Amino acid sequence: MHKEKKGNQVYLRRSDSLHAQSLADVLREFPRLPLSKLFTPSSLHVFSVLKSPRSITEASEITGLDRYTVSAAISRLARYGIVIKENGSFLLSSRHMFFEDFVDNYFKYRANMNLRAVSQNGVLIWQRGPEFLFKAEKLNPDLESDLEKKVHLTAISIFPKYGLDVITDMNYYFFSKRTPCEEEFLIHTILIDPYSPIYNSYALALAPRLRSKNFLKYAGYYHIEAHVRILLEYLDKKEKSSDFVLPWKEYKELLESLV
Repeated sequence: MHKEKKGNQVYLRRSDSLHAQSLADVLREFPRLPLSKLFTPSSLHVFSVLKSPRSITEASEITGLDRYTVSAAISRLARYGIVIKENGSFLLSSRHMFFEDFVDNYFKYRANMNLRAVSQNGVLIWQRGPEFLFKAEKLNPDLESDLEKKVHLTAISIFPKYGLDVITDMNYYFFSKRTPCEEEFLIHTILIDPYSPIYNSYALALAPRLRSKNFLKYAGYYHIEAHVRILLEYLDKKEKSSDFVLPWKEYKELLESLV
């Protein structure tokens, strides 16, 4: 909404943004729903990860919200049929596509706003809910502390911490309230360009240096579990099995160039 003050009166005018138009669709289709209770920040975040069936534990791990908050959000949404339970997991009801459009457009808008706030030359790579992956030459020098706390180095920018050296003129960041885990450094490297043999090779170079190895679990959280399984099989069999990996000899040469 846009606010405009005229004398002692404040007038509200609907924005022309996509999420404002999507919200208007929701209001038109479901005028009796208590949207102020349903569209809380935590409910919107939980909503954004339920496009695939998730348990409360999984939704909590993905969002970084505690189990009580996730459970309460799901209960509110389920009360009005927006979220349904299926085989012990929760997912969005196909009957409420207007809600999905609104939440998607709202978080895309928020991501672009936050990206401009943290970097003038930032490029969005991946986004879900309030979290997003981006690359930038540098961050804004006058970054506010609350935003600065949400910006985490990731992907190949974190490689020097693990004894790997990748030459790049860009830094890669993950924007989130929560701190990403080690497995996500590998996942974020793949997400830079999932079809690139080079970035997939960088991710595989990192894999044995990580203390935790729950790669498939976190790949599932990012909907690239099949992709990561192929990469791990390649690492095990030591032979090219797809177009997005290098011939084994070239992979070994790349690996040697990083150390």
